[in-house]
Amino acid sequence: MIAIIVSTMVGGFYVAKIVLEIAEEAPEVSTSRFLSLNEPSIIMDNEGNQMDLIHTDEVRFPLALSEMGDNIKDAFISIEDERFYKHKGVDYRRTIGVTVRDVVGQITGNRDMQGGSTLTQQMIKNTFLSREQKYERKIKEIFMALHAEKSLTKDQILETYLNSIFLGGRANGVEAAARQYFNKSAKDLSVVEAAYIAGTTQSPTRFYAFSESSLADPEKYITRTKLVLNAMLDNEKISKEDHKKYVDELNLALKTDEEKEQMVAELDAKLAAQQITAEEHSSTMNKLERGLDFKQTSIVSDKYNYEYFTRPVIDQVTQDLKEQKGYTDEEVSELLSYGGLIIHSTMDRDAQEFAQATLADFLNINAEYMDKYEVFDRGKGQTVVKEDRKEAEAAFAAVDYRTGQVKVLIGGRSTEIPSTPNRAFYSPTFALRYLRPVGSTTKPLTIYGPALETGAITLGTSAVDKQINKRADAEMHKAVAGDRDDWPNNVNFKYTGYTSIRKAIVNSYNTVSARTYYALGADRLNISSSFAKKFGIKVTDDLTALGKGTATFAIGSNFQMNEDGGNPLILAGAYGAFGNSGIVTENVLYTKVTDSSGNLILENIPKSEQVISAQNAYLLYDVMKDIVKNNVPRTRLTAMPIAGKTGTATTNTENLATDLWFAGLSPYYSASIWIGSDKPSPILKPGSNARVNSYITQTAYGKIMQYLHEGHEVKDISKPSGITTASFCMESGGIPNEQCYIAGTVATDLFVTGTTPKEVCDVHTYTPPVIDPIPELPAQPTLPVIPPVIPPVTPPGNNGNGNGNGGGNN
Repeated sequence: MIAIIVSTMVGGFYVAKIVLEIAEEAPEVSTSRFLSLNEPSIIMDNEGNQMDLIHTDEVRFPLALSEMGDNIKDAFISIEDERFYKHKGVDYRRTIGVTVRDVVGQITGNRDMQGGSTLTQQMIKNTFLSREQKYERKIKEIFMALHAEKSLTKDQILETYLNSIFLGGRANGVEAAARQYFNKSAKDLSVVEAAYIAGTTQSPTRFYAFSESSLADPEKYITRTKLVLNAMLDNEKISKEDHKKYVDELNLALKTDEEKEQMVAELDAKLAAQQITAEEHSSTMNKLERGLDFKQTSIVSDKYNYEYFTRPVIDQVTQDLKEQKGYTDEEVSELLSYGGLIIHSTMDRDAQEFAQATLADFLNINAEYMDKYEVFDRGKGQTVVKEDRKEAEAAFAAVDYRTGQVKVLIGGRSTEIPSTPNRAFYSPTFALRYLRPVGSTTKPLTIYGPALETGAITLGTSAVDKQINKRADAEMHKAVAGDRDDWPNNVNFKYTGYTSIRKAIVNSYNTVSARTYYALGADRLNISSSFAKKFGIKVTDDLTALGKGTATFAIGSNFQMNEDGGNPLILAGAYGAFGNSGIVTENVLYTKVTDSSGNLILENIPKSEQVISAQNAYLLYDVMKDIVKNNVPRTRLTAMPIAGKTGTATTNTENLATDLWFAGLSPYYSASIWIGSDKPSPILKPGSNARVNSYITQTAYGKIMQYLHEGHEVKDISKPSGITTASFCMESGGIPNEQCYIAGTVATDLFVTGTTPKEVCDVHTYTPPVIDPIPELPAQPTLPVIPPVIPPVTPPGNNGNGNGNGGGNN
């Protein structure tokens, strides 16, 4: 006996020593972490109002304990922890019972440690520990639960538990479960409904009522629900009478087919006799089929309120968390889904909604395309091409170009279907990214901007609107046209000869753009490519894939689908430079990210780069105001100045427009619009096969810009110092002389100081006319000299009649 007692004491001390060592390794119980719930992250608009919740695999709707209702609390306590309000964190009676069962299980090979944890222990396990079934974890769990109950009230523990427990499907917490299973709040659950939800905790997947196995055989979750009702009866939460009634309801689904048919007939008869309501009939029918009156409800949607803005925000935040904070993809996903982040976006909600409605209205787009697709014709036994006429797509973006904050981002005309291509946004990591050829909107960015900046041209440089001819312009043709014939063409196949750079930009002469590209010199491909990238245009790193580059940089065509080119947001950011002293500011979709307590996690400060000088930026802005005035006046529906450039990308074969653009800016915002199709296909006038041009973009663009500028002071972009005005001859680019004025080739424009013409025009010069000498007259014959006849002189006083009187005839 002494030996047994000594051995027991030694063994007990040894076990106690091990237990204490394990307990010392247990993590500290953080009260704030215990009480905190996994929360989805929120995206706010630019005024701090919630615009979207980030989708998660788990959904919860936290409630105060007082708002949950007694049924759900009674059901959970009865089945999970009947002595919850009596113990101090550990129910020793259950723990000993489970331990004994586990020892027996190890001997019999049927080990089971489940069922011994209190609600407090379950929360400790889920919050601080792993789920592995080891005694070490169990010991830590017990000690931490005892500590937790010293710093937390029972109601705090129960509320946290009921708001966090996984209950099948996508529901976490009793409120989400109540909505998911019965389309009601937790406080409105019946006893049977609450018992079902509480029963799912043992195995949320197995007892999920909407799984294929449960739909085929509801008996397993009905049996589990009965078990909860039995526990509620044992704990005096329901009466015997109510218990019997609830069990009988559940047993309806377990009746034989013949019994169910008889009941259905009786129900139909009662409904016909108006002895029961339609709602009662439907409820009983559901119980006959499934035991409970389920009303399956989706508690989460894959669709965002602001599809085209929210998804790019998430993409941008994700990349910044990885690059700036070093998070892995898994850590970012966890943080966004359950970390309760507050993401402060830049979206102007009212402007976003107005722009979306504007593009959705077909009258503002007024263009269609022919959708061609292949189908197998069984009658013909072959694949045939079908055609359907559809409304054209559209996208729009607007940016405060000084701060880089994106105010509007519309990726398509409809928001009904989630996860559609975002035609206004691009990111290498964004699955719905979109890039298209930008047409002539590229010219200020990759041709005229670089040419002004490098000194290859001024606005007074002589410009020739004429195709580049293989023979007459052999060297130029070889450099920029490759194996083409006379090239390029203007959109209307008309050519004006000598003109000015301003007129060439305003009228979008492709010929002058190509000739200006040539004027950039031997390194023209790298120059244009470099400026394209600085402005944000996406260009492949393999420059050889662009051939000679003329089509890409001078005309804006031949981009690779979703690999090169631009979109409305890219162009909006680029064109902002013309109002921001030549500075391109990075487009940002959010300003900062904080946690739920307001602690700063990310601050998004955009990068800026001086791409062209302030003077050259202003020159192009001034030129592009003429484009609006002459070509697309409806882009300006207010007194606010608007400048911009149209663009058209065409098919290579039919020369029909597939992508229509306008990119422009005001003193406040830069914005761009695109109209086209995803195929791409030629864009046509409604109801006909007539072609359309980029001028159709002005209707929607003008309306949105008008809305954006409401309440803004009317002003213009200030002219920087270092700009002067001078006249020049359009044919020579020199200082005009008198003959230039006579020829009508004189124009006046803006120049960066120091770049005005220095030499007098050498095309128009004054040459005195050549005058032939006056011919000599033929020789005349000599005539005899006849002396004049001189009349006699009469003496004074004698008038010739002899009387001596004077007369008046003298």
